[in-house]
Amino acid sequence: MKKMFLVLAAALVSVAAMGQGMGVSVEKVDVAKLRAAIAKSDGEIADAKKNTKAATWLKRGDVLLDAEGKPTNGLYVGMPENILVLSYGEVAPTETTVGGTPYKLYTYADFKAYINADNLLDFYVPTTIVDPTALDKAYDAFAKAYELDAKQSRRVAQGMTDIHSRSVERAGALYMVEQYATAADDFCRAYRASVHPSMAGRTDTMSLYYAGMANVLAERYDMALERLDMALDKYDYEQEGDTYRMKFLAMYNLGEREPALAVLKQGLAKWPGNEALIDITMRYYAENEGDPSDIIPLVQEAIAANPNSPALYQGLARVYDKLGDSDNAIAAIRSAVRLTPNDFLSNYLEGLFIVQKGDAMNAELGKMTITSRAQYQEALDKVNGVFAEALFPLEKAYELNPEEGATVELLKNLTFRLRDDAAINAKYEKYNALFEALQ
Repeated sequence: MKKMFLVLAAALVSVAAMGQGMGVSVEKVDVAKLRAAIAKSDGEIADAKKNTKAATWLKRGDVLLDAEGKPTNGLYVGMPENILVLSYGEVAPTETTVGGTPYKLYTYADFKAYINADNLLDFYVPTTIVDPTALDKAYDAFAKAYELDAKQSRRVAQGMTDIHSRSVERAGALYMVEQYATAADDFCRAYRASVHPSMAGRTDTMSLYYAGMANVLAERYDMALERLDMALDKYDYEQEGDTYRMKFLAMYNLGEREPALAVLKQGLAKWPGNEALIDITMRYYAENEGDPSDIIPLVQEAIAANPNSPALYQGLARVYDKLGDSDNAIAAIRSAVRLTPNDFLSNYLEGLFIVQKGDAMNAELGKMTITSRAQYQEALDKVNGVFAEALFPLEKAYELNPEEGATVELLKNLTFRLRDDAAINAKYEKYNALFEALQ
């Protein structure tokens, strides 16, 4: 999940083309000079005559953007490590881990730069802050300029675009270092800039959603709910069901448990294939009163309305699987396979659910009171018969995606169990070799 924010930031930020073989010319940050420029602008907007001119506010917006951007001037996501060092100077890097990912950390006077395993700048966090409210003030300045002279729309849109891209970039970096509240504010500002009248058609609903999610992580649940409600009600932005999950978490932590469950059910009815939604629903029922099987009719209603959707059958199968109903899980996923015979996930899940059924039967076999070898062999044959059913869908899944290690591992274990059959033993040798090659 954390990596997603970094990808989002990299995708939305406009980056100037940089030479790969030379450093960039980096101007030393003069904080006092930048603050003096802001103070001068403060005086200009306090002047009764100047503050009625759009030019005054456009200039102010530029001053504030300059103050916000100078400490990280020249940096860009994807910058090679050697260019970073050439541009900003030699410092001794340290090793660190962020969200489970190892990084090489360069600490400079004005920022911290995180270099990934590919020796590229993954993200950076400014440490010199000229004015913590610079981007908010810049937004107000450009908005005022537009209010005074709508003919400045193109110029204002340029400023709003800068505010948007910088806010998204900073939000992604702050999220990575778990500064969730500030990240949420930055995502919210990015959305706000994107819906300014000068930015017609550029609404960034994704940032609105991420503002809600970051607020959930910051435990600012009221603010989270406000953003998530807007994403759903105004834009129908569901993020494949995750918006409902985030809204549930906000409501649940505000003590609205029954309404929160209704939100979960609403999400599951539309996105039954969202495994995180299923998991959190099952956890809700584990901690509160109620029958988790009551979510089955919701998914079935969705299937009745759209009977040719393999994703809905996949979701129904996952729900049955979580409920421990392997037979219905297998039946549901086979419906998905019939609709899309060459879908990797459906074939993989069919094999997985059959293996899980066999595992459960094998566990029961271990508890049985066996009175004869014949009785044991009969029971064992039934178990192995179930395991054998998993071979076809798993091998089909392997053909569709031979790079997926989970499939290879399942096939290795499955054929090992059934290796008394000479033909299956040959398959075991094949999948065992493939599995070892993946290690």
